[in-house]
Amino acid sequence: MKILAALSWLLALGAPAHADVQLKVVTAKGYVAFVAVDDWHVLTMESRLPVATVVFQLPNPADEGTPESTNLVLILYDLATRKGRTGFEQPIPQYGDDPKPETAAGGWTLYRQSGIQNSTQYTVLDARRTAVADVAASVRLAWPHLPNNPQDYDARMESTFRAFLDSIEGHLGDFKPSKGEVVRRPR
Repeated sequence: MKILAALSWLLALGAPAHADVQLKVVTAKGYVAFVAVDDWHVLTMESRLPVATVVFQLPNPADEGTPESTNLVLILYDLATRKGRTGFEQPIPQYGDDPKPETAAGGWTLYRQSGIQNSTQYTVLDARRTAVADVAASVRLAWPHLPNNPQDYDARMESTFRAFLDSIEGHLGDFKPSKGEVVRRPR
């Protein structure tokens, strides 16, 4: 499996002074594309199936000097393998009350919960979806409720979560890099 970073940056009209980048993970029968903001820090990335994972830390000036952080996780599961099926079928980790499924949105089943870490309240949003190309996907966004968070931080995180889900696209068929794309293969 390969992960690809497009050289052509996707600039949103009226967006802050940063660019987004589309990344692609090649699967057995196609690929999954998603968009990450360029100032998200990649904490870990494992692009090989049967379970591929990328973990981002999203910047928040309020968490500087604290053990808290805002993190977004994307996991892709090859359901044709035992490890992929087992991973996808695991219940959502609990941090407080049981997550309650919301109505499906865009093929995703959404869950919301809150919990405490290091005596700090967090909001945790989860989404799961099958049939993203030839794999299943899960996404988690968790953020702390810090005294110095921007006033609109919760709303911004909700918007970030929805935009990230909307950016995930599955494509079946042979992968052919577009002009300007750079292929990075895991070693």
